[in-house]
Amino acid sequence: MRRRPVRDDTTGRVRDSSRLRLVLALAFVPVSLLACNAIIGIEDVKLRASVTDAGTDAGTDPFAGKSQLALGFGHGCALLPDRTVRCWGDNLNGAVGDGKPIDGTQKDVLKPQPVPGIADAVWIAAGVSHSCVVRATGRVSCWGSNLFGQLGDGTQQSSSAPVDVVEMEDAKSVAGGTSFTCALRKDKTVACWGANHAGQLGDGRKVDRPKPAPVTGLNGVLTISAANDHACAVLETGEVMCWGGNTHGQLGIGSRAESLSPSKVEPLANIAQVAAASHFSCARRKTGRVDCWGSNELGQLGNGASSSTASLSPVTVPSIDDATFLWAGFEHACVTRKAGKVTCWGSAGEGQVGNGAIEAAGSISPPVAVVDAPAAIAVWTGGNRSCAVAEDGRAFCWGQNTNGQLGDGTTKSAYVAVPVTALP
Repeated sequence: MRRRPVRDDTTGRVRDSSRLRLVLALAFVPVSLLACNAIIGIEDVKLRASVTDAGTDAGTDPFAGKSQLALGFGHGCALLPDRTVRCWGDNLNGAVGDGKPIDGTQKDVLKPQPVPGIADAVWIAAGVSHSCVVRATGRVSCWGSNLFGQLGDGTQQSSSAPVDVVEMEDAKSVAGGTSFTCALRKDKTVACWGANHAGQLGDGRKVDRPKPAPVTGLNGVLTISAANDHACAVLETGEVMCWGGNTHGQLGIGSRAESLSPSKVEPLANIAQVAAASHFSCARRKTGRVDCWGSNELGQLGNGASSSTASLSPVTVPSIDDATFLWAGFEHACVTRKAGKVTCWGSAGEGQVGNGAIEAAGSISPPVAVVDAPAAIAVWTGGNRSCAVAEDGRAFCWGQNTNGQLGDGTTKSAYVAVPVTALP
């Protein structure tokens, strides 16, 4: 273990080739780069009243007066208390929403900057290189890469300016997968659009869709999450349903068989929140316990030891019994806890678990506390970094910063939490 609070990631600034590889991967193969967006649902509020029931009939807002974040692989966005949006980081595919031509000359954005035309956002999400918001009217607007129709405007034309998702005027929340998007509607059903090579749209087919399509047989949904090639939902019953790709057991259904429509994750019950990640998934119980399933090569399951053997069914993270918010993305996961502490586990080769070091083994199997993170209400992961919003409203990030994805005005990666600039 080499302990350094901050490093100068100069080699990462030779970014043209790495960014081109990402674009080519998105265009031609099912990639494992991921930004996961779990949506909070109604739950019995006993753990932390400030981080429950967002966007639900309960009428409470955990982010009242604070920013809500969304992290793609190399970019990030914040929904501010005034309902405007600011984004930063990798802008090769227009993911920061600045409205400028997508011609290969876009520069990385090192500090949060406003997204023109968005002044009524109530929810935000990000995929690998696209972003979406739910607006006060129930419409959804998206921007960024659209190679698979993930912007939902009926085309495959990428856009650096927000475009409206067609046939979607009743959304409550939205979640972004690698190259697809899902929306939770007001009637508690789900619709998805974009890439569908593994059945991640849940419509019983494997055909890409540039417009929303209903997820088959899914009703009474309170929370959803989208990942690389699978998605999951929490139902009013407290059960979890997942669908899509399953080569690593990320559906948690006891096998590696893909599912083109929702399948129940057994024996999960009493679940408040679900978080789908690249090759694994996690769920937060109402009691504060966390269960994970799928790949564990980098300790993603948080059960104390990495393993080349995937878990096809949920296993409990042994040291977490007071989680109040959960997020998983790419190959690591984080939670906030009762006292506001932030804890992470999994892939750690870029400092994304925030323990003040780069791990020689590249991963942290047991959960560890994030260094210099103030008491937080929520935490998000995306790519090889993580971010949290503190109880006082400030935002902090840690991990890889090659493209300015930490939003601190630099390209220096950080192994402890550092403030995001230009956010209220």
